[in-house]
Amino acid sequence: MKKKLNIYSLLFLLLLSAGINAQNTTPLIQSKLDGTVVDDVTNQPIIGASVVIKGTTHGVQTDAEGKFYFQTGQKFPYTLIVTYIGYKKTEIIVDKNPVTINLKEERQELDELVVVGYGSQKRKDITGSVASVPKANLSQVTSSADNLLRGAIPGVVVTQSSGRPGASSSVRIRGGNSITAGNEPLYVVDGVLIYNDNSNSTAGVSFAGATVNVLSTINPGDIESIEVLKDASATAIYGSRGANGVVLITTKKGTKGQDNISYQGYFGVQSVSKKLDIMNASQWASLRNDVQASIGQAPSFTPAQIEAFKTSENYNWQDALFRTGAPVQNHQLTFSGGDDRSRYAVSAGYFDQEGVVIGSDFKRISLRANYERNYSQAFKFGVNANYSNSISNGIGTNGGGSSGRQPNPIVTALLMAPVVPIKNADGSYNVTNNPYATSVNGYISNPINDLENTTNETKINRILTSLFGEYKITKKLVAKIAVSGDVINTKQNYYAPANTTNGAGTKGLASVGDRLVSSVLNENTLNYNTNFGENHKFSALGGYTLQYTQGEVVNAGAQTFVNDSNTYNALQDGVPVKPYSDAFESVLKSWLARVNYSYKGKYNFIVSTRADGSSRFGSESLWGYFPSAGFSWNITDEEFANHIKGVTEAKLRITAGTTGNQEIGNYLSLAQMGSVNYAFGGTLQTGLAPTRLANPDLKWEKTNQYNIGLDLSLLDRKINFVFDVYYKKTKDLLINVPIPLTSGYATVLQNIGGVENKGIEIGLITENIKTENFSWNSNFVFSANKNKVVSIGNGVNQFFPVVPNGSLLQQQPVTVKVGLPLGTFWGYRTAGIFQTQEEVNTQPKINSLANTKVGDRKYVDTNGDGVITALDKGNLGSSQPKFVGSFSNTISYHDFDLNFSFQGSYGGKVFNALNQQLEISTLGTNAASTLNDRWTPTNPSNEIPRASSSPLGIVSERYVEDASFLRLKLITLGYTLPKSLSSKLGTKSIKFYVSAENLITWTKYTGFDPEVSSYEQNNLYPGIDFGSYPNSRTFISGLNVTF
Repeated sequence: MKKKLNIYSLLFLLLLSAGINAQNTTPLIQSKLDGTVVDDVTNQPIIGASVVIKGTTHGVQTDAEGKFYFQTGQKFPYTLIVTYIGYKKTEIIVDKNPVTINLKEERQELDELVVVGYGSQKRKDITGSVASVPKANLSQVTSSADNLLRGAIPGVVVTQSSGRPGASSSVRIRGGNSITAGNEPLYVVDGVLIYNDNSNSTAGVSFAGATVNVLSTINPGDIESIEVLKDASATAIYGSRGANGVVLITTKKGTKGQDNISYQGYFGVQSVSKKLDIMNASQWASLRNDVQASIGQAPSFTPAQIEAFKTSENYNWQDALFRTGAPVQNHQLTFSGGDDRSRYAVSAGYFDQEGVVIGSDFKRISLRANYERNYSQAFKFGVNANYSNSISNGIGTNGGGSSGRQPNPIVTALLMAPVVPIKNADGSYNVTNNPYATSVNGYISNPINDLENTTNETKINRILTSLFGEYKITKKLVAKIAVSGDVINTKQNYYAPANTTNGAGTKGLASVGDRLVSSVLNENTLNYNTNFGENHKFSALGGYTLQYTQGEVVNAGAQTFVNDSNTYNALQDGVPVKPYSDAFESVLKSWLARVNYSYKGKYNFIVSTRADGSSRFGSESLWGYFPSAGFSWNITDEEFANHIKGVTEAKLRITAGTTGNQEIGNYLSLAQMGSVNYAFGGTLQTGLAPTRLANPDLKWEKTNQYNIGLDLSLLDRKINFVFDVYYKKTKDLLINVPIPLTSGYATVLQNIGGVENKGIEIGLITENIKTENFSWNSNFVFSANKNKVVSIGNGVNQFFPVVPNGSLLQQQPVTVKVGLPLGTFWGYRTAGIFQTQEEVNTQPKINSLANTKVGDRKYVDTNGDGVITALDKGNLGSSQPKFVGSFSNTISYHDFDLNFSFQGSYGGKVFNALNQQLEISTLGTNAASTLNDRWTPTNPSNEIPRASSSPLGIVSERYVEDASFLRLKLITLGYTLPKSLSSKLGTKSIKFYVSAENLITWTKYTGFDPEVSSYEQNNLYPGIDFGSYPNSRTFISGLNVTF
């Protein structure tokens, strides 16, 4: 009985269990959820993101399209926790299906790691002025990395001084510090230190007159991030190379768990955005008659001929000069990926740009590879390698041309008489028929022929490499050894045929040059990090670096060729031109140290110092010492800040320090000898003679900097504000000082001058609107810098640097004067036109012009002595703007995105030397259309003087123009294919876009472009426009694909 009872009991339990299980077959599912996780800025899918329901273990990962799917028993609403490496952890309440989740990169927050000198720091802990280039800027269409800085960061002014493909920009961070030494910032590319020195882009072929931007050898498409160090606290760790700021460039690397193949490419067309208004044939003929009348000659043209010119062919040399629809294209293929222990990236790029001026172009092939691997928890190794091959063609347009140098073809083309044919009837270029010009060996100048048939080729091969090993000695102490190299090989080939301007006088002119510069840098550092309890964080960095640079240059030339068939490849067929060769080397040894301390994350202190020993300086001043200190206070970590509504983050920064400048060239402290020619025995002999006086006390230019800044984030970082005010004073400027001629020398290089910069910077980033399908973000940048020369030394108050390469500019339009900014224009002020002979007889005239007549220009007698002399010249303004700014926006709607940016500058001046030349009414050249309103007895103009055969080329406010401008710099419209469609095509993402650059410019400047400088990076002659290569308006269409 008992046994049966047990059996019945067991059956009852089984049935009960089955009943319970049967009840559980009815699911408790209450909801389904489809979702997508995307990048907050780019709207690109994030693959492999973790999505977990808060309070449960129920989680999934996003697929190749960034999508995820849930079946859950949880009822709406519930909270999802979404995480992914490199992005901020996000919690979101879900109450509907489907859902799109936007993740913000950690680098957008104050916890992001920011690259600084010899390491990285959390943005929250930074004391110095460090700014990052927005991601949107990094996708701009450009041939050079320095252009990515334009309008991106407060305090950084980038002047695209020439639109020539591959040309350099002038970059100034918080103003120029030096008069004669370098003013460009230091660039650090994956640990390789680069100074953007244009001399490395030339092999000494002086006829060419063109330089290539050394930074254009780096493919902008390879760049992952750019950080700019601006104040002494941030830059002093670079010592003698930090005075002008430091730009840290990090190239793209692979990502853990993601193996990607991506392609980025675009095609576009370019055209000159503006042409100058010059005279047509009938206008020019009328002007020529007036010029001849002014010197008592009979007119060249009858009224009937002048009238006939209105309907006959006018030869438009300006149209022939410029291309319409000049093509540009860029293609890049990248392979990247990684796993738990390593990551890699390999890329290849091709860039090809034809210039808007005929005969000019730039091509670049680039290859890059980087690899990092953690071989153990203690040891890490990495290597970066970049190779580029670039070829630039085109006659230079910097300067105005002078004896032995290729004339500027833009200037020459604009001055060509419109009645002179460009080509002959058989299609060949007209190089013999111009009755209004002087021929040389039977040839006349034809700038179009010069551009098409002169060879001026610059080839640059560059290798940038770096490798490092990092070993964790203890959990707190890390040793790192890095070795990097930079090799630049520049080759120049030049040939001017006998029928060109430069070759006519020599029956062909050829030159070849080769320059090889290599630099090796070894950096050895120890980094110690520790915490003392919960409140004290301490780190220390110490290191020793050694850099060795050597170079050699050689060039040779020939002239007087039998024919033009072999060009520069057969110098032996011509008469040799004096060859040239040189070699140089320099060494820089450095000790560096930095200490960081943080208390509770609220109070952060940094002290750094660097000692540099450079072979470039005198034996008594080889070493320079560059200390700095900084403090920051995270105000919102204080308890009282909790009561301040709307303030998410607030930080005060105070820094001070000293940096240096060693960019002065080699051997300037040493006595030097050079070859000289002298007569002996009735023949010309060559010998050696002293050319430079030694100065063993020659030392570093030093810049003392002070900075106060405030970082402020409001409304959960929807508004982010940065404000800085700074003061910089550079002393011991290197200036060639006149000395008594009895010494045997004219000048000696000494440390005697001083320059001051002070200003403010404002940066504002806002998240204006953010919804599931629509977002709008803005970025506003404002900078105002005031520059002033504070001393020149030896009792000198003012001097006039001689502008090179162009006789027109020997007028000395620029001065260096105590109390005024660098780049100050100096000249006369005008007072209208002499309207009567009585005015000519009674009013002040230029004392060297005895034949002043009615219709000539009047000048202001500022000192009241009754005569116009050089003492009446004065300050006509500076090339340095009073402030610059930019405003950019990014708008996204579903799969569309729109980016547009404005850039502006106010208060700067440009000396329009080209317009001055075009308003000089000579017998053989064309002129500006403004001369149609010249003074005549029947047209008593008070602005444009009479026609004259010998007008004065005088620097006056007439030609120092306002260069203020507002430019619609860039507008881009993009469309990203829906993930469902792109996945069917076997890709992760596909994006199409169209873009326009330099679309509209609002300015009063009468030249091609207000953002100009014929002498590029030169700090003594900025803002001179003598036929500078104009910037182009560009339209492109592009495609980005990720597989």
